[in-house]
Amino acid sequence: NYADVMVHIGKVVLGESFRKNTSNKLRRQVRDLSIAVCALLNSGGGIVRMESENRNYRFQNHPVGNDIETSLRNCIDGKKTHEYFAWMQQESDLLLFVKTWSCGGLEQGSAEATKPRLCSLSTGLFYRSGTSVFPVKSSEAPEFLRCKESSAKCHNENGLSSKRARQSYCGRADEAPLNIQEHDIQDAATRFIRRGKVQVGEVLGFTETTHIEFKQYGTENISEYIKKNLPRYVSAFANTQGGYLFFGVDNNGKVTATHGNMKKEVLEQAVAETMSLISVYHFCGSEALGVQFQTHFVDVCDQAGCLQGYVCAVHIEQSCCPVFHGDPESWMVVDGKIERLKAGKWVELMTAADPDLSDKFTTELSLANGPPLIKPVYCKAGLQCAAELQEHLYPVGSDEIKWMPETICTDLFSEYPRLKDLMRKQIPEDTKGVLIFSRSWAVDIGLEKNQDVVCDALLVADNEYPVLFTVVTDTSCVTSGNWRETARTLKQKLVNDGGYTSRVCVIPRILQLNGTEDQMGVEENDVPQQETLCDSTCLYPKSYLLTSRDIRIFLRALVIVVLSFRSYLSDHLGCEIFNLLTLKQYQLLSKNLHKVRKQFVLGLPGTGKTIMALKIIERIKNTFHCSAAEVLYICENQPLKDFVSLGLGRNEMCQAVTRVAFLKGNFPRVKHIVVDEAQNFRLDEGHWYQHARSIVKKTDGIFWVFLDFFQTTHPYGCGLNLSKMYPQEWLTKMVRNAKGICHIMLNLMQKILQERNINIPYEWLKELLKEAECAHSLSGCFFMEENIKAGQLVEYVTKHCKSYLEQGYPLRDIAILCSTQCAAEDFRLALQPKLKKEISKCRMRNALGVVEDVSEDVIVVDSIRRFSGLERRIVFVIHPNTLQEQIVDNLVLCAVSRANTQVHLL
Repeated sequence: NYADVMVHIGKVVLGESFRKNTSNKLRRQVRDLSIAVCALLNSGGGIVRMESENRNYRFQNHPVGNDIETSLRNCIDGKKTHEYFAWMQQESDLLLFVKTWSCGGLEQGSAEATKPRLCSLSTGLFYRSGTSVFPVKSSEAPEFLRCKESSAKCHNENGLSSKRARQSYCGRADEAPLNIQEHDIQDAATRFIRRGKVQVGEVLGFTETTHIEFKQYGTENISEYIKKNLPRYVSAFANTQGGYLFFGVDNNGKVTATHGNMKKEVLEQAVAETMSLISVYHFCGSEALGVQFQTHFVDVCDQAGCLQGYVCAVHIEQSCCPVFHGDPESWMVVDGKIERLKAGKWVELMTAADPDLSDKFTTELSLANGPPLIKPVYCKAGLQCAAELQEHLYPVGSDEIKWMPETICTDLFSEYPRLKDLMRKQIPEDTKGVLIFSRSWAVDIGLEKNQDVVCDALLVADNEYPVLFTVVTDTSCVTSGNWRETARTLKQKLVNDGGYTSRVCVIPRILQLNGTEDQMGVEENDVPQQETLCDSTCLYPKSYLLTSRDIRIFLRALVIVVLSFRSYLSDHLGCEIFNLLTLKQYQLLSKNLHKVRKQFVLGLPGTGKTIMALKIIERIKNTFHCSAAEVLYICENQPLKDFVSLGLGRNEMCQAVTRVAFLKGNFPRVKHIVVDEAQNFRLDEGHWYQHARSIVKKTDGIFWVFLDFFQTTHPYGCGLNLSKMYPQEWLTKMVRNAKGICHIMLNLMQKILQERNINIPYEWLKELLKEAECAHSLSGCFFMEENIKAGQLVEYVTKHCKSYLEQGYPLRDIAILCSTQCAAEDFRLALQPKLKKEISKCRMRNALGVVEDVSEDVIVVDSIRRFSGLERRIVFVIHPNTLQEQIVDNLVLCAVSRANTQVHLL
């Protein structure tokens, strides 16, 4: 009955008096509880449900049990349990409410990590200290892994010998070289192995140290004994300074023996099989290498010289990378099931860090102080931050309830006259907060819309639980559970996407709206009835009520959930990061697609038109329950189509084709079409607009066209009848380019308006330009060399590419754009040998590429037209001349707008 992640662990003995006698059964119950709690802590929080075996148990009269309380403290590394857990009894069920884990402090958005990024019962890592083996505690793991990563990087870059690597290790063991006595002991161990034979009962001439451990065979099944005990010592030795593990020697250094029927080959195979299963996370990049080891055998004989068995000595070398005994005891909830994290995934999550984007972005959500599953979120420097966007979209602070957004409220109350009164009945008069309406909160958070839903309204108010009202015309049409999924997903996204770290819930309620009598309809036994929004029968503990202090933080997280989108930089950086939409972009996306089926979006360069096209495709798919085959994205250039296909392919959102392929192909299942970069479409293969309109008219589908006439790169008509290009929306906030580049772009656009060389709607463009706004605070750089000779171009580009690479820019940050594809090919051939001489060989491997390689770590050298719709941080524009002189300025504008921060116009 909860819109939350719930884990049911079955029947549990509850009450201290019933749990005093330890048994395997009680230990299993504690283990099951610990796993469930750990998984929820790492997955955004949730509820553990357990059924009391003793039906007379009452939580208010009896504590749950000391062992259960201890297990909860162990899950959070000894922290105060009330900060993460709350109990509630419902008849014979006891519910444990679990707040999300967060690596930051208790204060939301604290400056830096104070705890590990994951909750772990154990790390699977060990180290040596003296003659003992200790586990690396969860709280110690971040520093341990940082040291290992640093050691591996140093080892990889400088090719350190194992001896030097051992001395540079910054872990638990002493960093100093071995002293004289330790050297003597090591030498004695080596001499013993070389002897090859020893008598039963002989006492060795050396003892246990940090680098030597004795283990006697404690069972007849020696092979299994080795497999069980070896991994722990391998992890400890490899993570410290290496060493020897001797099987067949007791703690006093006295030689015992294997059993006479145990063969050397069996022992050797047991060691090899065990070592092959040891997990190593390779910071150093040498994925093929496991733990380096050698196995030695010394014959053990009696006084008569008869073989009695063997001493098995395993020499384990120090590893520059972390070596695991087994997978860490850390879990997550994945698709409704609890899954244990593999060592590699655990290390990736534990060591994840924000990429350094301080030169271009302001950090809105950092991995250093949030829940385990968040991704970094940034806004462009100079754009409205999440807090400012929250004040625009969801303002709070008055002594009343605000109904937002006003435009959506006005439309809904006009369409459904009784809706306003229905909502007023649900909310007490003295409520302080905000009621946020949406055509579909499901679509807003990436789920499919229920077609029977009129609207949703999310109540975020002081001293209330967050409530998601879903208004329908007929409650019988709402199947059990599907409306609850929206509330559950929203709650999880607030934590895992928005970074909200306080206790949180979203309680779903169904409201029925009809023409005669409005009522609240709830399926029988589906959700416990509530007399008011907050009373004694509430589903959640009182600690889940929002306070006035919580509300702004909650709404800021909500802004990130609703406005964030995957940044194009994710592929470049090798990790997922997210940016925020502007207010205008969000308003455009919030349009009622049932009414606004045709839309023309005119945008200036750098206003995010392609991002908006992809976002509207996502909303079409979720609003109308479309398959990927029913939505079509059309653009002019193959490289942009390929780039979009790569991005959309992750979610199978739609088909993507070029204009030419669209006119030649057959698309019988397509119902909705989104066109991008339409200003560069042509009519030489057929009338694309008429063809597209005929397809969507048959199904009353969506038809949105995105275009930027300023970036027209041919003098021919694009096939659009300007008198019929309505309704229109304009995008004028330039968010993709630094301030210095924006000013150059504005000057070029002004020049295009003045000269009027080609047939485009100049009056519209004049008004668009009046509203142009450069959103970046980053200055950027623009370099122009007017008199550079053709023979000097290669020298100039080589010199500056080398400089950028030396400053730390990767190859993938640079693009070199020429007027034509043929010119680009010629320049690439001339540049290749010059660049090869100037930069190191390791950087020259496939250093130059074409626009199809835009997602790779290469410098793209291609034509301006083929790079249309794409972008890079640094762009060189090479002789942007064309036989069609009337479009030279447009071509230069198109090239310059591809740069985020730096442009060289040559």
